[in-house]
Amino acid sequence: MRSISQKLGYSFRDPALLELSLTHKSSSSDNNERLEYLGDALLNFIIAEEVFKRFESLSEGKLTQFRASLVSRELLNEMGKEIGLEDCVKIGKGETAQGNSILGNTFEALIGAIYLDGGFHEASKIVSTLFNERLSALSHSQDLKDSKSRLQEHLQKRGDDLPFYELVGEENNNQVKKFKILCRLDGLGLTVETEGSTRKKAEIKAAEKMLELIELKND
Repeated sequence: MRSISQKLGYSFRDPALLELSLTHKSSSSDNNERLEYLGDALLNFIIAEEVFKRFESLSEGKLTQFRASLVSRELLNEMGKEIGLEDCVKIGKGETAQGNSILGNTFEALIGAIYLDGGFHEASKIVSTLFNERLSALSHSQDLKDSKSRLQEHLQKRGDDLPFYELVGEENNNQVKKFKILCRLDGLGLTVETEGSTRKKAEIKAAEKMLELIELKND
């Protein structure tokens, strides 16, 4: 258990909490299920906050997608393995910590135990440190590039002409503005028209539709 504390950079004031967090229900009736419940809620909140702060331009849907990918059972199992839980978790006879959710559940229980032992600040600091590399990797993800950037990169790789965006209409009904944008790819003979609450949003929508058309054309 000392190796877990070393990898986390955290020393438990109450070692019994650490021991409980590593005890699977197959090993004892006094087990980590309640800590797992607490840790699951903490992880979701801490990761949601980290994603929110790091990616200011992303929509609610994309933020949710990123958070879900970071707290998926598969990734939490990986995290548990990386910090050595496989060698520390207490499981009953006939159970194995491989190929199931035991490591991920134990990782959640461990975060819950850290919160109870040291408070939210300590739990948040440890989670942020453990997930930092994966959060940084998201920063370079293709998903973070808006449609205009992706369309331009795609066309440049093919050696095609860049898109032309034209404002073809603007409405203001009951103080709600709408911008109509025409996106044209002369080299491919493709044209789309979209609208949005701002010119930029309309152009991004147009680029997204254009990418879909190009994909259909290439099928």
